[in-house]
Amino acid sequence: MNVDGMSYRQWQKRNTDTFQQLTKAQQQAARQQGYRNVGWQQIQQSWKVLQQLMRPLSLFDAKLKKGDLSGAIGQSILEAEQAQEVAQQGISNLKRKHSQVQELAETALNKYQLL
Repeated sequence: MNVDGMSYRQWQKRNTDTFQQLTKAQQQAARQQGYRNVGWQQIQQSWKVLQQLMRPLSLFDAKLKKGDLSGAIGQSILEAEQAQEVAQQGISNLKRKHSQVQELAETALNKYQLL
């Protein structure tokens, strides 16, 4: 039986190889989250657990982990500025669409008289 083009043994080996790349603390966390590399259901669930643990850290988290507090604060400020820019673009788009809707409404009201 194959799932996603891989056999049971291939899934099991991939999980084992990935699990061994984790730190001891991450391995313990994986076990607590249900990592168990025996049986189809457990192997597939274990892969999901491993993927969550292997997700790359955000730049902010990576800087904090290294002890670069000023870099983490700078990254946080940069992300806040980017979020503010996106919000401003959203506001301007909403204003533009609002004026378009108002123009359409005025056109419709002028074209058709109220009873």
